[in-house]
Amino acid sequence: MKKIFGWLFILVLFFGNTSCQKEFLSEDLDPSSIPGAKGSFTAKIDGNNFTADNFTGAFISSGIISISGISKTGENITLKVADSGMHLYLLNIESENNVGVYSKGTEYAYTTNQGNVPAQSGGTFSITEINTRKKTISGTFTMNVYRQIDGKQKKITEGRFIEIPYQTTPFDKASVTDTFRVKVNDIDFFVYSIIGIKMDNMISVVSKDKTESQTVGVTFPADINPGTYDFGLFGSDYIGQYNPSITTYLAAHSGKLTIFEHNKTTKRIRGNFYFEAKEIQGTSQASLTAGYFSVIYR
Repeated sequence: MKKIFGWLFILVLFFGNTSCQKEFLSEDLDPSSIPGAKGSFTAKIDGNNFTADNFTGAFISSGIISISGISKTGENITLKVADSGMHLYLLNIESENNVGVYSKGTEYAYTTNQGNVPAQSGGTFSITEINTRKKTISGTFTMNVYRQIDGKQKKITEGRFIEIPYQTTPFDKASVTDTFRVKVNDIDFFVYSIIGIKMDNMISVVSKDKTESQTVGVTFPADINPGTYDFGLFGSDYIGQYNPSITTYLAAHSGKLTIFEHNKTTKRIRGNFYFEAKEIQGTSQASLTAGYFSVIYR
């Protein structure tokens, strides 16, 4: 059975398999900082035009190529492949390394490796140019993406990205001024990296262990005020997620998030949380307790 990918999978897609890398931030990929880089990312989604007019960027490091485009309406197309340079990549239904993803807002994502038969998902991703002087990447893609939770599909055609700036520079682990702790099944989660990021009117606080294979994260509205909120599943604005590996994704079915402080000037946010996490269509589960974070988001 294929794994179900939540909204936080977009973050995992960028951060996974990049040991000793800082988490991927839109500020790190400002096209104006790269001479000659303009960058465009377009496609058709079920025949409707998609333009990444909010953010475009890419990451090439540790044997992984990731590229993403986000529209002002919150639609996100992301592709991740094992790096073979300029190449035609197959996004097969059985692949865990080469994956295409579509999401919108906090909805559960559609991917090329959900489903049970090739007609449901899959596609191709062609990298036609990697300009190492400008640090830009160009190519094309087409794919069917599927969401197993409700059996829905999206057809993405005429995908094209031109001179998207990419990042390769490694960074150290998260700042000592940020804090994140949580217990998973009564065992302390080993926190190595922490990130707070604001994207698409939502804030995500995500922590990873040193192997970068385990992730704990919470997502909530960017205008959140101090108070207590319930975690939910499909369509909820309050999301908890625990990924015990790079191929298993558990979402909060119940639990609470409490915000103590949200300083919208300094962007410091503090809170605690707990939740029961389960696979959407699977048997894995985990109990996350004593969660606490204090981070500055970007």
